[in-house]
Amino acid sequence: MRNIEVSELLLAISNGDEKAFAELYRRYHAKLYRFLSRFNSANKANPSDILQEAFLRVWLNRDRLGEIHDFESWLFKVVSTESLTLLRKEVHQKVKVDRLKSRYDQELLPTMEQPRFMELFEIKKIVNEAIQNMPEKRRTIYLLSREEGLTASEIASKLHISTNTVYNTLTSALKDIRKSLADQNFQTSIMILIILKLF
Repeated sequence: MRNIEVSELLLAISNGDEKAFAELYRRYHAKLYRFLSRFNSANKANPSDILQEAFLRVWLNRDRLGEIHDFESWLFKVVSTESLTLLRKEVHQKVKVDRLKSRYDQELLPTMEQPRFMELFEIKKIVNEAIQNMPEKRRTIYLLSREEGLTASEIASKLHISTNTVYNTLTSALKDIRKSLADQNFQTSIMILIILKLF
């Protein structure tokens, strides 16, 4: 598989090919690791954890890979974003979250249009129900990732499973959520998922 062009790998990955995904990871791992080692030279962020999370994003977004025109630039952006996200989590995360939540509650909520607010409220309700209806293992992995903020490798270690199992389970969880929203006539977009911290 080493002679296959990246574009062919991406096409295979978009169709759920795990071997192509593993090959993509192999091709970019060293380059991205060096980049992260320089990028994070002033802190203790673990490049391996960041890469695990970044490639989880690639896997979860595999159905949209065909829309990306410059994959390598996009991948480096994803890795940079994951690095900054991890740093934010490690540096006074709770204080920052509480401060933002307070500002949101006091300043932003009162200015939101009522229909829009009610729409978000309804979406959250549907999502919570979808999570509760997931099989126990799927729900556990999803909550460890989204609510406790564990990386794929941390979840795998905690539950004694493979990282591929974590990737696939999170993909299934996201499909459950999307289906539940679609069944209630809500269109899911990446922006909605990010706002609700589902993705």
